[in-house]
Amino acid sequence: MAQHAQHVWDSIKSITMPVTAPAFQNEFNAPYKQPLADYGWEDGLQISEDGCSLYALYSPMDLFSWTQFFTSHLQQPLCTSLSNMRYIRPYANTYGMDMVTNSFGCDSFANIDILYAHRNSVNAVFNTWQLSNIARPGAIEGSPAPLFSASNPIAVDLFFFTGNGDIWVIKNTTANPAGINNAIRLPSPINADSNEFSTDNPFAARINGDTIILIYEKYTNPAARIFMFTMSSDAGNTWAIPQSITAVTNSLGHIEHPCLHKDNTNQWYLYFSIDYSSIVRSKQTIAGNWNSWAAPETIITKGNAVSIGEPTVTQNGDISFSLGYKNTVINDSNDVYDLDPWFLPHKTTGIFNNSVSDDLKLNVFPNPFEEEINIEFRLQQESIVRAEIVNVLGETAALLIADEKKSAGITTLKLNSEKLSPGIYICKIKAGNYFSSKTIVKQ
Repeated sequence: MAQHAQHVWDSIKSITMPVTAPAFQNEFNAPYKQPLADYGWEDGLQISEDGCSLYALYSPMDLFSWTQFFTSHLQQPLCTSLSNMRYIRPYANTYGMDMVTNSFGCDSFANIDILYAHRNSVNAVFNTWQLSNIARPGAIEGSPAPLFSASNPIAVDLFFFTGNGDIWVIKNTTANPAGINNAIRLPSPINADSNEFSTDNPFAARINGDTIILIYEKYTNPAARIFMFTMSSDAGNTWAIPQSITAVTNSLGHIEHPCLHKDNTNQWYLYFSIDYSSIVRSKQTIAGNWNSWAAPETIITKGNAVSIGEPTVTQNGDISFSLGYKNTVINDSNDVYDLDPWFLPHKTTGIFNNSVSDDLKLNVFPNPFEEEINIEFRLQQESIVRAEIVNVLGETAALLIADEKKSAGITTLKLNSEKLSPGIYICKIKAGNYFSSKTIVKQ
């Protein structure tokens, strides 16, 4: 059953693709699933500003289904839920997580902890997760958010995270921090006077010098959140009274996971997700006013996935985000949902498309299209090529090249709209050991 389920997830993920909004297709290359994506639940994603450190809240199970089970069995003994291993996927890596130690006296513990990955440059890829130094047996931390030093690229001035529903910080540490026992719980009114599980998803940005802004989510009720911000003028030693971001509210839908980004023109943007369906950004309209944001622009939508969210942005403008899937193939209530880290590379960054290689570059335009679409790919060397258009079920809708030898250089194909019914499709190119794909939408 495990191998069969793993195969099903591979099939589901191979045909699932978010859709970059037409207005941003000239700004970004094609989104792709991170190579280190696992069969466990990778949530709470955060990428560092330099793009070389990646973090995730991780559990080797269907965390959403487990959460639904937990909340529907609150009247049962706690260990009935915390020790319930039926949602653990036997084919998901645990990265050495402690699934036993807990403070509740349970025989086992459905653990959730923080993973860390590193790459040496933005032209490399994140290949492997490791259990972070912040991980603690029998405890649940989340939303890791480092603020790197302005003068030392390997040092972190402030490392924020959540624990017990509060925001904590480790000072003067590293990208994979030790010393969690020295973490400081941020004071009221950032956190409530007592642990009330009311704050989440912190994000910090340096304005200038010792001036830092911290934005985060505050729960107004279990289903609704508002965005808050607070300032520190002394490198995070003290914080001003938090204020709500009233320019971005739940009137837009369910808002989540705010982060800030300053582009190369010194323009600030607020990125966040709406209704688990789209990632948007709002432009700051008054410089220095952190409650002045224009109407949000949609950058990317979930496409044929079930959810999208958790954006963070590198200094190059690349967007790290999560994409959710649903298993509708196997009727197994223990293994229904999964979440993976994805990447939307800005065109100023070296990585291009799913191939993560210069050996195969793919572009499709116009996208979406009405009458005819151009499919352009570039090979670095002569290769046997297969090019096809598949629908969201993975079925071939149009075979463009069937295992033909193509010379190095640029090849351009054309596809008439009469070949396809309206809908979302994926253009897939395979050349040698490399694979690239890009979503196309027919009007």
